[in-house]
Amino acid sequence: MPAEKPTDITFTPFAENDGFIAHNGPYYWGREPSGELVYGFQSDARHGNPNGVLHGAAVGAFVDTFLGHAVVTRTARLCATVALNLQFVAGVPAGGWVTGRARLRKLTRTMAFLDADASAADDLLLTATAIFRLFDAPPTGAAGKP
Repeated sequence: MPAEKPTDITFTPFAENDGFIAHNGPYYWGREPSGELVYGFQSDARHGNPNGVLHGAAVGAFVDTFLGHAVVTRTARLCATVALNLQFVAGVPAGGWVTGRARLRKLTRTMAFLDADASAADDLLLTATAIFRLFDAPPTGAAGKP
């Protein structure tokens, strides 16, 4: 049975809603009662692979996007992915809600190191580690909104 969107979190669509994000998303973010950021997207048939399960690239793109969002939200600075390592754990049919969480491990003047995971209901889909490069210029316009 496909995962359903959590009802205890108010999700807001990303301010960025064009380009690849529009094609693969829309993506959403919210805060748990603890204050932790949580992300999500509603998968559908376009996110599936020929084996009838959610394509790893669809989940990987989601993780890369929400990790960048987490960095910008935390630092108020532009960033870019330097490294993203994905470890796929399980597959689920397309059509359910996918949830993601990011954890900032270390922040330096020019780099952010993070861990992440994505799941559908109780199924852990993947874990990830990432490095993002921070830039001095603050985000502007829609890209700067959490």
